[in-house]
Amino acid sequence: MQYSDAKDSIHSGRWSDMESPEDALRIAHAAETEGDLILAESTLKSASKRWKREPEFKMRHGRVLRKLGRNKKALKVFRSVLKNHPQRSDAAQSSAELAQDLGKNRLAEALWGRALAVGAPNDVATVGLCKAIWARGRKEDAWSQALQSFIQNGRSSKILHNFLLECSPIIGTSVPELDQFDTASFGADESNRGSDVRTGSKLVSANFGSDSVESMAGIQLDDTSTPSISDFSELLGVEETKSKSIDLSMVRGKSHSKDGSNEVEIPDDILDF
Repeated sequence: MQYSDAKDSIHSGRWSDMESPEDALRIAHAAETEGDLILAESTLKSASKRWKREPEFKMRHGRVLRKLGRNKKALKVFRSVLKNHPQRSDAAQSSAELAQDLGKNRLAEALWGRALAVGAPNDVATVGLCKAIWARGRKEDAWSQALQSFIQNGRSSKILHNFLLECSPIIGTSVPELDQFDTASFGADESNRGSDVRTGSKLVSANFGSDSVESMAGIQLDDTSTPSISDFSELLGVEETKSKSIDLSMVRGKSHSKDGSNEVEIPDDILDF
């Protein structure tokens, strides 16, 4: 069914034209996209009654009611979903948010506790719970619970950190620092600095001012630069004209003299007895 046909059918009360749940969802989504929240609300309300076992219709119905500003009705819808599907964390979180917006802090505290138990985002549910506790006058309890959750989560939650910053002037206690290595995104200048370290820094030649210690000591700029060495012979101070072979003349002379001095004449009659 096209959106224009569905619009005429629904406004005329012919709800039977919605043949399937997918059809109803498509019509409601098209109406919400077009900005016709009244039509979307009517469609989802009718679909919720027709397909009672589909909680998605009620969840969408509650969100549309919230956009229309009908928070009390939306809270009732979300709580009915939570009653039939107690493990739905989105229904618990939406109910808790609406209860908090309506100023029902006792109910909000209970609903945030439910949301935290069934798997809602830990930092979001903890902040909501602590805000409800704070609004009921138990400021120390709210601070302690938020601080404990912040530390246990590795001091990486910005939501918890912002809540602690709001409460710290009233409590009179400092807030632990946020773990920047976990949450912060480094800027372009910091990333460029890191790349300079990895690729190697370029050395800039020194320029001495007229009032510098080097200038007063009579050191020239050329004296501080490292001379380029083209050959290892320059480093060792050996002239290239000299032969690089080892002179063994003295060793040979000594060996000859030593051999001559060590010769012993054996007499001919040494074997005569």
